[in-house]
Amino acid sequence: MAYRFVLDLPDATHPDAKAVIDSVRDAQVLIDRHPRAANPDEARAELTVAAHSLDVIDALYAWLAERDINRDVYLHAFKGQRIHMPEHDARTLRRMIQGDQYWFENTVPRIHYVDQALMEGGARVADVPFGGRSATGTAVLPAETRVDLGSVDHVAIRVRDMRRAEEFYCDFFGMSIIYRAYRDIDRWQHLDASFDWRASYATGVKPEIVRLENGSIAVVLIDVGGGAVMHEQRVAYVSVSVPLDTLNALRGRVLFSSYTLQEDSSHAFRFVDPFGMSWQLVAGS
Repeated sequence: MAYRFVLDLPDATHPDAKAVIDSVRDAQVLIDRHPRAANPDEARAELTVAAHSLDVIDALYAWLAERDINRDVYLHAFKGQRIHMPEHDARTLRRMIQGDQYWFENTVPRIHYVDQALMEGGARVADVPFGGRSATGTAVLPAETRVDLGSVDHVAIRVRDMRRAEEFYCDFFGMSIIYRAYRDIDRWQHLDASFDWRASYATGVKPEIVRLENGSIAVVLIDVGGGAVMHEQRVAYVSVSVPLDTLNALRGRVLFSSYTLQEDSSHAFRFVDPFGMSWQLVAGS
């Protein structure tokens, strides 16, 4: 979280204010404090709020407008100023907080906090700092080269502990195990569903490659051994499906350009681009 401030308000309005803050995607209440007051009617709440953007300020002002009784609301900024919110509008307060927390302004790219910057379709730039598609489907600079690419087939990841990695992706992303395979001399052998990790420690037979999937997302785990020193990047390569004629055309360009070729067969090849990224192209339908 980037911005921080304390919301100081009557204790009776605290549940509503907290609900408003929780409704904002990139904001959360870090500390919910209720200082003891001599008079119960004067009890107050202090909510320490952290947020990646200041959309939470807009939400709080919308709440204040709906509940005109909520006039006794203050904001304690990062440097200690106590600001009476009803005396300002949302835009003014946003600027005050941005000026108060200048370190955020000077260390985060401006695309993250420009108020009016919107992607086509209405999404705030802050919501999609590294993505976002054009609503019209148009490009600023259309490609001059025509290449037919399909979807990403899988992302291959090098891991030291195959069992632990398998358990993580199955649990965290809800992925199913499509296959487990190990190399037997010059062939790959698949392990059936009865494979037992505990028994593998005695037999020495354990998977060197595991493919996991959830919907269109697939991850292939590559075992490099517990003692491996990871000089190479953990993402071994990204696999993309392409039509066969595209596969052959791009293979020719790779060979002509003398890029490092890591794998080559009739239906797939893998190479390293000039920036160190490994790509596998697989012939699809």
